[in-house]
Amino acid sequence: MEPEFVYGVDFSGARDAERNVWIAGGPLTEDGLEIETLGTAKSVLDGDVSGQAETHAALVDWLRDRESAAVGLDFSFGLPSTLPDTVDDPPADWAAFLDSFPPADCSGPDAFEEWGKQRTREATDGDRAFLKRETDGPVGASSPYGFVGSTITFHGVRDVLAPVVRGSDGGDAAATVAPMETTTFESPVTLLETYPAGVLNRLGLQRDSYKGGSDEEREARQRNLDGLLDATDLAVDGTDRETVIENTGGDALDAVVAAAATLRAVERAFEYDDDRHDPREGYIYV
Repeated sequence: MEPEFVYGVDFSGARDAERNVWIAGGPLTEDGLEIETLGTAKSVLDGDVSGQAETHAALVDWLRDRESAAVGLDFSFGLPSTLPDTVDDPPADWAAFLDSFPPADCSGPDAFEEWGKQRTREATDGDRAFLKRETDGPVGASSPYGFVGSTITFHGVRDVLAPVVRGSDGGDAAATVAPMETTTFESPVTLLETYPAGVLNRLGLQRDSYKGGSDEEREARQRNLDGLLDATDLAVDGTDRETVIENTGGDALDAVVAAAATLRAVERAFEYDDDRHDPREGYIYV
C-alpha cells in the first residue's frame, strides 16, 4: 500500500516559526508527486498562527488531520546512542528514547545542548564536545545537539514528533515512524527524517550557498530546483517555481526537497542503509 499524499516540512524552532516553517506536497499520482501545497506555516496551517508554540501546536494538529500521507521532516529524530547510555537508566530502544525526551532538567534548547556536551565529555574523557549519530556523518549532517541542531531537535522531538507519535496532549497517536517502527507505509501517516542538504548532495546539486538575496544565490536555487525536477518524479507549477526561486531564505526549496526525499523513500519502500543506521538513533532518508 502507498500513501495518497506526500509532504515535506522544512522545520524551524525560531520564535517566528510561523514564517520559517514551510510545507510542500500534494497528491501522489501515476506520474509522481504533484506539488499542490507550498507555503509557510502561517499560510498553510489552519488558524492565524503566530509564534513558536502556536506554530508547532498547529503543525501537530495538521499532521494528525492527514489521511494516507507520508511526511518528511528535517529535524533529528534521535540522539547519538552514546549519550543516553551515560544516564543511570538508559533507554533500550528508540521508542524508549522518545518517551524519555527531553532529558531531566532540560527545559529548553540551551540546557539540552549543555546536557549533551556534559554527557559527551563523560563518554569521551573530555576529548570531544559533540557527537554524531551513525546516520549523520555520511550525509554531512550536524550533531543533533550542537550549536546548529539543538534548537530544532529539542522543539522538533518534544513539541511535534512525540505528540503525534505518542498521542500526548490529550490526542490519539496519529503516526508511525520509518524505519524505527515500520518499513512499509502505515496509514494514516508515516513520518520520516530527512535532510535537504544531504538530498541535494546525493543528486549532485549545490548543498550550500543557495540561501540569500544575491544573484548567484538565486541562480543556485534555480539550478537546484531544475536538477531536482530532472532527477525525481516531481511536478511544480510556474507559480510555485517562482516562489521557490525567489524565497531568499531557501526554506521553500528545502520543503520541496524534503518532499522529494519522502517520495523517494515511498518509491523504495522505506529502504535504508544498514551501514548508517543504529536503530536507537534514527535514520536520515536522502
